[in-house]
Amino acid sequence: MASLARSGASDSDAASGSAGPRPHQGTLMRLPRTPVGSRLAAGLLIGSLFLSPAARADEPVPTAPAVTAKPSGQLLVRYRLHEGHDFASGGDRIFVTQRARLGLRLDFGAAVGAFVQLQDVRVWGEEGDTLGDYSAAGLDLHQGYIDVGGPEGMTLRVGRQEIGYLNHRLIGNVGFVEQARSFDAARLSYAADALTADLFYARTRDGADADSAVATDVLAGFFQYRIDPAFVPALIAVVDISGPAERTRVTAGLHATGALDFGLSYSLEGYYQGGSAAGDVSYAAYLAALHARYTLKSVGVKPFVELFAELVSGDDDPADADVKTFDTLFATNHKFYGEMDFFLNLPANTGGRGLMDLGATLGAAPTDDVTVALTAHLFSAMDDQGGDGAFGTELDLKATYKPFDHLALDLVYAVFLPGDGFTGGASNADAEHFVYATMDASF
Repeated sequence: MASLARSGASDSDAASGSAGPRPHQGTLMRLPRTPVGSRLAAGLLIGSLFLSPAARADEPVPTAPAVTAKPSGQLLVRYRLHEGHDFASGGDRIFVTQRARLGLRLDFGAAVGAFVQLQDVRVWGEEGDTLGDYSAAGLDLHQGYIDVGGPEGMTLRVGRQEIGYLNHRLIGNVGFVEQARSFDAARLSYAADALTADLFYARTRDGADADSAVATDVLAGFFQYRIDPAFVPALIAVVDISGPAERTRVTAGLHATGALDFGLSYSLEGYYQGGSAAGDVSYAAYLAALHARYTLKSVGVKPFVELFAELVSGDDDPADADVKTFDTLFATNHKFYGEMDFFLNLPANTGGRGLMDLGATLGAAPTDDVTVALTAHLFSAMDDQGGDGAFGTELDLKATYKPFDHLALDLVYAVFLPGDGFTGGASNADAEHFVYATMDASF
């Protein structure tokens, strides 16, 4: 034990030849070199180990937040028969598209999370030779963002992300299209009880051409309050800015939905679009829509009927600086204007004439996993600009089936009977037919 006490002496002490005691440079005073002193030093050293914070069993050792991982994936395969959207015989195209997604969600405790999702979109056979194609042109980062939790109910999300506001009328992810849409954005969300609020900024185009009129920056938000299941109103506003065109345009309005116990549900919405751009351009346009559905819940097959009207303003004089045609911005228009997607891009697809869509749906849901519906659309221009305003009639027959929890199937047949507003009065215009079938597996 004497050797333990002596180990406290420094080499400098021995070299100096000093006979007098000096304080030790560590945490213990140097003790006399006696058996009693040696035992006392050993006891103090061992005791300090047991009393240190790391060694005391009665105090928990701090641990880092647990990291949890959740993978996700999707494989969507869709068969299409497409006749070209030209109302002319010939030119039919049959092809199969495919979307594959693989995602990983990581959560670091309750405060920080991250999500990364890769996506590959392709048409079967497009590569020609899979041994010689290394480009992977359809592979992209579809989503990649960080979530940071704030006060209760609040989340900040930064990065590439899908965003869908309310019913996707102005801001949507266009999930039907294989590549879908995502935004490079910073988004602040709040949800608590009956209140939901959201605000985001997105950079949508970097380095746009000097003569481009596309949006380069977008700021949008909505506020929704659930007063009652029969009345859920929301306010929404979108500001889209085009740097090259010096355009600042504001679209704002009201969206309300409701469901009553006896089987009636509805949605009502109206928006005004205003702003200005270079060249004394001004914007003054509107969109209004009403949907009402009644379901016979007491009948086993749950039949339902839905009536709807959609009005998208047009421009009587496209040559002047007063723009009166409504731009649907980043909407998921496939939801609203027919399965055949003749009006996927408004106002471009109507030549600035606007759109009136009046129609009805008859359907049934015999089980929770099966739905069959027939929808009729009567399309016409809001402003015919001196020509014929009848775009035509579309009939959509759609069946959906979900045989398993992670598998969904659908089958659609649609036909479009063109009016003179699309064909210019051509006597040889043919009806357009469209078929697609989808198999969608996701987890």
